[in-house]
Amino acid sequence: MKTKLKTLFEYVKMEHTVFDLPFIFAGALIASNGIIEMYKFFIILFVAISARGAAMSINRILGLKYDITNPRKRNWALVTGEINLRQAIAFTLILVFIFEGLTYLLNNLVFMLSPIVLIFFIADPLMKRVTSLRHLFMGFTIGLGIIGGYLAVNPNFPPAIIYLMVAGSTFWIAGFDIIYTIPDEVYDKKNGLKTIIVKYGVKKGLIISWVFHIFTIIFFIYIAFIVHSIYYILALIPIIILILYEHVAIHGTTPENVRKVFFNPNSIIGFLFLIGIYISLVA
Repeated sequence: MKTKLKTLFEYVKMEHTVFDLPFIFAGALIASNGIIEMYKFFIILFVAISARGAAMSINRILGLKYDITNPRKRNWALVTGEINLRQAIAFTLILVFIFEGLTYLLNNLVFMLSPIVLIFFIADPLMKRVTSLRHLFMGFTIGLGIIGGYLAVNPNFPPAIIYLMVAGSTFWIAGFDIIYTIPDEVYDKKNGLKTIIVKYGVKKGLIISWVFHIFTIIFFIYIAFIVHSIYYILALIPIIILILYEHVAIHGTTPENVRKVFFNPNSIIGFLFLIGIYISLVA
């Protein structure tokens, strides 16, 4: 049983919460002026975890017919049969139930809006079959968590800084997702899946990724003019350096190189942003 649970959590790649969780809490901190009640902190935490898990599981289920023939994904649990489709669906429904139940505990507005989030989760993996702009759609879907974090604490119309954060994180995620799809260029092209890399090739795709990240930097700098804090600026400097590093370090198309460039710097950026926002609010 313990092994099966471990496999399920590996199946939904819970480590990827490092990309959205810090921004969700940043939204919540802005709504609470830097102080979140402990019970609300844990509810938001588990809402975010269940949402991420459900989204990843939906992605795996809807993409299974492609994953089973993709050499890069041959060891994924749903592909190997370590988890069967029935178990995956059941696990997804449990996560959705937890997500919905916890949003109800937050407030009525978040609960009423929660089905919209689920619709985005379902639409996101399907977008890869429709448009190469799916990277931006995915970034925006994850960025919605920032609005959710704010509304979880303050169920009123969010201020401009929240939308700047959503815009910045949308382009940030879209930019590194382009890099993430590089190893699948040949497979995606053969199977009619649409990505920036498939449409424009690796060289032009990396330029587009860089342009997306320039937008991220612009939005994050704009936030500095709202926050008016040296602490946020001090956090922003390494964020920009890590974004630059990502584009300097990508020198190959192997899954190992791409994963290293994709995961390592980006797993830190969100936490730096959260620290900068938090200290700016409480200092």
